Amino acid sequence: MTLGNDSRLARYDELLEMCGDTAHPTPIVKLNHTITNPDAPLYVKCEWVNPFGSIKDRTAKWLLQGLLERGELEGRTIVEATSGNTGIALAAIAQLMGVPMIATAPAALSPEKSALLRAFGADVRLTPADDTSGLHPMDIAFRMAKAIVESDPSKYVMPNQYDNADNARAHYESTGPEIWAQTEGTVRYFFAGLGTCGTMVGTSRFLKEMDPTIRCVAIEPVRGHHISGLKNMEETAVPANLDMSVIDEIVWVDDAMTDEMALRLYREESLMVGPSAAAIAAGAVKFMSEPGRVGLGVAIAPDSGQKAASYLNSILG
Repeated sequence: MTLGNDSRLARYDELLEMCGDTAHPTPIVKLNHTITNPDAPLYVKCEWVNPFGSIKDRTAKWLLQGLLERGELEGRTIVEATSGNTGIALAAIAQLMGVPMIATAPAALSPEKSALLRAFGADVRLTPADDTSGLHPMDIAFRMAKAIVESDPSKYVMPNQYDNADNARAHYESTGPEIWAQTEGTVRYFFAGLGTCGTMVGTSRFLKEMDPTIRCVAIEPVRGHHISGLKNMEETAVPANLDMSVIDEIVWVDDAMTDEMALRLYREESLMVGPSAAAIAAGAVKFMSEPGRVGLGVAIAPDSGQKAASYLNSILG
């Protein structure tokens, strides 16, 4: 006997049903102190309420469903390059499915994220700390994952969040419709970071189909940044998921802006954001604070600071 799923009661028979979707969207909350222009309110979408703590829960769910539907998963081990969140969600869902997983990640992966990957049963393999190739650490992790898969394609499969269209599809089918419904069609600006580009592209595609005048703004870190989860497209491989046709503008952020905004969001809004969320908010606040800006904006907050205690300690001094 089961009680049955009922999102109105927050009751689920399966953990994956807790991932955000139009039936039970992740919340959006208005910034009331960090930005004060009454004509340009800014909301953040709190993705850390997903069951494994980030927006990448959506991505992982769609990636694995796609592999399963295409018959590419049975009898194989999942191998994925990750900076943390997608790998954690993949490992958790794979554990539910009884599928083994190998996660390749940069040597600088935070201890919090490494511990979560291992807790969910993933075999974590870090890039060499003394690598002298000059490649971006995520590119090295990707090459490691690809080499494992190519060593025995009958044994290993890579979801490949960077180039797999199911990544953008997850947000076209869930994140975009949620934002449209939550704002009752009044959203004028949408903000997301550039990483695997699935969130930015999939959400923007949906919103622009609903209203082509919505401005979709990508937040990109400058070269040499240290913002976990975001990528500068000039210093790393460009994901196949990136579609510039749905991006109207890019706002650049750096480490200092991100650190300042992280502290402001904690101390002014009591929002428990991680570094990528702080970076996106920094870019969105900069954009929305420009003179003459009018209209409602929504910015993605990919995860919380619970997976980033090391980062928070570093900026608190």
